[in-house]
Amino acid sequence: MNALLLSCLLILFSINSYADYLSSMKATPVADNVYAILTPARDIPNPENLGWNSNSAFVVTKTGVLVIDTGSSETIGNALKQTIRQVTDKPVKWIVNSHAHGDHWLGNIAFKDSNPVIYATSTVNDLTKSEGATWVENFKRLSEGATGDTPLLLPNKIIDERSELLLDETKIVLFPSGNSHSPGDLITWLPQQRVVISGDVVYSDRMPTTSASNLSQWIAMLVELQQLDPAAVIPGHGDVTDTEGLRRLHALLSGIHDEVKKGYEAGLSDYEMLPAVLESLQQYEEYYPGFKDKLGSDISHVYLQIEAAEFQ
Repeated sequence: MNALLLSCLLILFSINSYADYLSSMKATPVADNVYAILTPARDIPNPENLGWNSNSAFVVTKTGVLVIDTGSSETIGNALKQTIRQVTDKPVKWIVNSHAHGDHWLGNIAFKDSNPVIYATSTVNDLTKSEGATWVENFKRLSEGATGDTPLLLPNKIIDERSELLLDETKIVLFPSGNSHSPGDLITWLPQQRVVISGDVVYSDRMPTTSASNLSQWIAMLVELQQLDPAAVIPGHGDVTDTEGLRRLHALLSGIHDEVKKGYEAGLSDYEMLPAVLESLQQYEEYYPGFKDKLGSDISHVYLQIEAAEFQ
């Protein structure tokens, strides 16, 4: 077998493997006309998950479809489009980009043909413009080329305060999280179905990422979400959860904050306090895969926030 033929076969195998993997996408009913598309991945984009590592959701209205988060590449966005078509042939008329991390919005381009309104906060709008190309390159590198060279389709409708929308006869409430998980987070609340679609303000069975967070605000926002008493929560990562999942995440993040603050006040470095924090929060390991591996970096991020607060 010559080198060219072998190369072509490897490319064909890669394409077929990618198609087979993304064909596992399915629309899971959560409430009337509300569906979750849940990735099995519990880590960052890599060659194994081919860049599909975040959840999406969609809502079917009388004349169209609202999509919340579109994935980390054009290919994933196209797979998402095909999954939606298994439920409805109505056009995607609206998209919500929950935040600026590329695994949640780079798939926008797959829906260009329906000219959707794309909602985001002004902060996310600015970040997608300034950081979009970097996300494409980073994901391409991390996935060893699987995510490809995705063109950017940016938000075109700014939401910077709590806004109640009526999409046909479906009520949608969009509200900023106060930069909880990352700058410009936008949460979707469906009051008729009592469903929260949270982006990364909620993680379920995956350890949360605090690197761009305002942890104190995040903890407060989780209390607000509990007060909505949702029947279901579609998180940015992990399985569909509910108020119990919100309470558990609130307890975990509160525990990280309190233990790091205790260590800081005792004069310990982030590295020195790690064993005590691990022991104190051990009960959460069974609920959050990657707990031990991730907690060290989370402690470092929270340490810096607590240190900065001391000098305000």
